[in-house]
Amino acid sequence: MNHISSHITKRMMLINLCTFVLIMIHGVESLSLKQSQKVLVKQKGKSVSFKCEVTDLGSGNFVHWYHKKDGETFKRLLYISHSGIATSEANEFVSEKNGNSYGIKLKTTTDGHAGMYYCAIWDDKKVFGSGTRLYVTDQGKDKPKPPTLTGYLPSKKDEGKSAKQTLVCHASGMFPELVKFEWKINNAGTLTDVSDGDVVEQKNESPVVTVTSMLIVDKNKAQNDNYQCTVIHEGNPDGTQTLEMKKEKSKPSMEPKAADQDPVTCPPTEVPTTDQISGDSEQIPSMFLFVYAYGVLLMKNGLFFCVVSIFLLKRKAERKDKSSET
Repeated sequence: MNHISSHITKRMMLINLCTFVLIMIHGVESLSLKQSQKVLVKQKGKSVSFKCEVTDLGSGNFVHWYHKKDGETFKRLLYISHSGIATSEANEFVSEKNGNSYGIKLKTTTDGHAGMYYCAIWDDKKVFGSGTRLYVTDQGKDKPKPPTLTGYLPSKKDEGKSAKQTLVCHASGMFPELVKFEWKINNAGTLTDVSDGDVVEQKNESPVVTVTSMLIVDKNKAQNDNYQCTVIHEGNPDGTQTLEMKKEKSKPSMEPKAADQDPVTCPPTEVPTTDQISGDSEQIPSMFLFVYAYGVLLMKNGLFFCVVSIFLLKRKAERKDKSSET
């Protein structure tokens, strides 16, 4: 009888231990936050709401909201408890608690409210959401404008001079200014993502906002493979805009005139436009971008080489120490 009782006791202890471990694992894995709003555009004087979805917020935890203007530090606006009670540090903001959504609302938007808004929670350390950028505009200027997407194949003049070639995608004239590029290679009809390490981006703000994405590949790949450049922007009707970087469809090389160097401008109907240019390097508006991009990749390779070298030297030194001990 005592044997059966002892067996039951041990079994109950094992079940309780497993339950405790599962609860701990569940609590660690499930506590998370998500900001699905990437960009908001609001007229001055209008109200705007920011949302933050938080999963399994503990009763003693809080959701914090921060505002960050470009070039400035973070400023906390308020923090919201699990029950929805808010402690405000900025009177123009109020909390909006609804289920797992711990949002804030700005009553009257002004120019000074533009910038990034982040929600955050404590989970051993402070964890921030991806952020929401707020653009504040004048009346009638709050409609998104799609970008003009222009592609440039490698210059024919440089084909035999370098082991690397550059494919360039320009997105220009868009509003809001945030765009995301995706590069893919077409392998026998199958699109595959290219390595992020081969892509460099740069933003210019004069005379118009232009974001340039550069893909640097081996010369033989640039000459034989087809690539696809996609830009994601909320002003596009379907959210994306794609340009096929196929060499056989490129325009013939010619000496461009000054007017030909500018990207294609958006038509009055705000329909996204694309264009592809191939040929002499003079056609690329900022050829120095190639030097910049190539330099960045060389720095990455140099840093990797240094890290590997330090690791090998350290391991060699350890082996010498062990051999001296014996």
